[in-house]
Amino acid sequence: MKSLSIYSITRKQNTEQLQKLERQLSGRAYFLKVRDWEMNSMRLFVDQLELHMEEVYALRFFYSFTIPRLGKEFDLIQIKEEQIVNIELKSGEVTEEAIRKQLLQNRYYLAPLGRTIRSYTYISSQDRLVRLTNHDRIVEAAWEQLCRDLLNESQDYEGDIEDLFAAELYLISPLTEAARFLNKEYFLTSQQRDIERQILKKIRADHKGYCWFTGLPGTGKTLLLYDIAMKLSGRQRVAIIHCGEAGQEWKTLHERLRRIDYVTDNEITEEKLSSYSAILVDEAHLLLPERLECLQQAGTRCPVIFSSDCEDMISQEERKQNVAEDLVHLPDIQVFHLTNRIRTNAEVSSFILNMMHLPGRRGLRPYPHVEVVYANDDREAENFRKDYLRQGYRPPQENEECLVVVMDDRYYYDEKGYLRSEQRDVRKLFHQLSRAKEELALVVKENETVYTVLLNLLQGRK
Repeated sequence: MKSLSIYSITRKQNTEQLQKLERQLSGRAYFLKVRDWEMNSMRLFVDQLELHMEEVYALRFFYSFTIPRLGKEFDLIQIKEEQIVNIELKSGEVTEEAIRKQLLQNRYYLAPLGRTIRSYTYISSQDRLVRLTNHDRIVEAAWEQLCRDLLNESQDYEGDIEDLFAAELYLISPLTEAARFLNKEYFLTSQQRDIERQILKKIRADHKGYCWFTGLPGTGKTLLLYDIAMKLSGRQRVAIIHCGEAGQEWKTLHERLRRIDYVTDNEITEEKLSSYSAILVDEAHLLLPERLECLQQAGTRCPVIFSSDCEDMISQEERKQNVAEDLVHLPDIQVFHLTNRIRTNAEVSSFILNMMHLPGRRGLRPYPHVEVVYANDDREAENFRKDYLRQGYRPPQENEECLVVVMDDRYYYDEKGYLRSEQRDVRKLFHQLSRAKEELALVVKENETVYTVLLNLLQGRK
């Protein structure tokens, strides 16, 4: 998305013409839904600028930009080599605290660009301009000062604004970035915030019961779970249960948390859970049925919140046990589904989902960040693996940007198009593949049938 002249889009014209003009100038992939109140505010804003400076038509802003995958929107951003000017538009009366909160959050998202940030809000109904100071206060702003900022002599950024923002700069992992998490150096996406709001509302009303959110790997489930735990632990002790293999990393994080206890799924007993005011369960898809019974009993006296991976693309036979069917039947359980992939390349994610279940409704597309090679024996497979490691790829035991995985002849596709394994380990493979954030390499060894299918997927065919 490119910057544009707000002078050009505030000229009198009908909505259809305006949408076409905006798309043409910004290079947006879709027609922007233009809100009348915002356009009226921007027209009044431009009128004021013309009273205080010449050549307003030459100013370039990124208009109505949303950071990909995060849902964070900005009204107007001017980006230059040395500074950024952010202007938010309001039509009606709004509190100073609300303005301050928004501008502080905007400044946080803009800070990684490494430029001086000037933050303003224009309230058109009051013809009022305010700014955020370096001491985080809201004060009245002079139009002359804003004009000086906008006329900064450094060069305008003329590229695609999306190239400047990476979701990984803002959405952290409590496990690998414990210090940033504990310092609250993160924000949730709009979808995460909405789910959290509904869960906390239910807890405040009922003080017990069950909530459950699911999503594919990379949708920020663990971050959301820990953020909820932090809010619930303000005045009470809560437990976070990690299912499956309990790594030392979790224990390291919990040594620095207050009123949040680390519990493994092997420690789940009615006696153990009885001392907590809330219980949160990570990777609930790995729960054993007998553990779930204890958690169901706990939910009759305190809130129990489950987080689990979505495994719809894995065949029922490969899942071994379907905890999801038991969870969905818990009394009055509130269920949510996270859909926005945050830490995983959308292209790599699409490929993984399609290779897991061929007839899926997911659209086929090119996969320039996925490679598939064929090895005729162990020696060739090891040579390919070493070469990928030399290029910076990592094995599936590590959560890395680039991942290399070897698939042997145990894998096959059944009559329904599900990837299956003679050892029933497709579920494990899926979670290994989902650790790839940006690049994925598959070395297929002595399995021409699966190799052919994967090659077809790379060509955009099933």
